[in-house]
Amino acid sequence: MADTFCGKNCDECTWREQLSCSGCQSGPGRLYGGNCELSKCCRNKGLQACAACGFSESCTILQSRDKQPGYRLKLQEAAQRKKAAFKSRALILGRWLWVLFWVNVAVTIAALMKNNYALNISPHLYLAGQILSVSCLIACGVIVLKLSFADFRYHTAGICYFVVAAARVLEVFSDEVADGQLIWAIIIAIPAAIIGLVGTYNEFHAHSEVLSGVNNTLSEKWLLLWKWYLGCTIAMVGSTILVPFWSTALLLVSSIGVLIIGIIQLVYLYRTANVFRAYSPK
Repeated sequence: MADTFCGKNCDECTWREQLSCSGCQSGPGRLYGGNCELSKCCRNKGLQACAACGFSESCTILQSRDKQPGYRLKLQEAAQRKKAAFKSRALILGRWLWVLFWVNVAVTIAALMKNNYALNISPHLYLAGQILSVSCLIACGVIVLKLSFADFRYHTAGICYFVVAAARVLEVFSDEVADGQLIWAIIIAIPAAIIGLVGTYNEFHAHSEVLSGVNNTLSEKWLLLWKWYLGCTIAMVGSTILVPFWSTALLLVSSIGVLIIGIIQLVYLYRTANVFRAYSPK
């Protein structure tokens, strides 16, 4: 007779093969990782078996000992379904986050193409950067919408990116009108910048949420990166209201900060995609 807590004979158990049970003491009744309520009860009371307990005759847990294997089987099946669902989810997340990583690489290239230095080198290079930037925004919007099944913030981020892309298109046309720059900045550019900030907030927090419970360290890093991103954005806005010397210095520091954050974002996206790609079938 096997050494059990409840007094059942493991050799006569019809559940052993179905549950792949190695026996009470090394299986469901083991000290670490065991899921048998009877063994936990005995250990908490410092008993070797239920028979040594003065309440064994009236114990409802002991009376349901024949139902314990069926209960454990349901737990195993639920865990298997959860694992299968996670793998399916990870397959989609890994695929589209990987695409999003490469789109963000293109975003970085577009930012270099449409800066003032590029404009001085060639107006065509600047225009190409603008077109690439808009295309990348639309691509980011499509990708995060595809990820919205994992977290609702992805959906919000996607809508925001589409709005910002439309604003960028208007910006390209407004560049042809010299006297319209101030009106553009007030009516379109400023609201678009705010909407873009909302989109980034939702994207970063969505990345953090899908990583929660999978890679908590990386999840927390996404939240921290958002705080740094917001701080640098506020610093860039603040540089417009300071005296010229401090304005230039703050703008330079915040611009460098945004560049560094962009690089870190690429690193985090790469790592996030690989976290889920690791769970996906090769």
